[in-house]
Amino acid sequence: MKVVNQDLVIVRGINDTWMKENFSQMWIGFGGSPIGVPTEDAFFVGLYIKAPVSGIKYIGVVSEIERYKEGADFYLKAIIELPTIIKPGHAIRKHEYWNINNMGLTANQISHLRATINF
Repeated sequence: MKVVNQDLVIVRGINDTWMKENFSQMWIGFGGSPIGVPTEDAFFVGLYIKAPVSGIKYIGVVSEIERYKEGADFYLKAIIELPTIIKPGHAIRKHEYWNINNMGLTANQISHLRATINF
């Protein structure tokens, strides 16, 4: 991985059905069109669950990224449920770039995440 911004969180929109069926597989795929693929690598992926949740409920800690012609797969070593669902005020369909400091976590929780990714 070539992470330039260590605080970057790529927030990905998914539906609740996908989450239930794929939670244990520990990966998030991006693709479908060039605008559907993040241009940057990140240590964190936020999971925006569509209606009826309509918020960011989880954050994943990225262990590896595989990029290919039409997309990218982000493999996770941990998925953490956020203490409070973050309501961005709009739907996230593909992905958005956020900052770890805007994820509703305490300084202690952010420190723990940083220890998990070993930097």
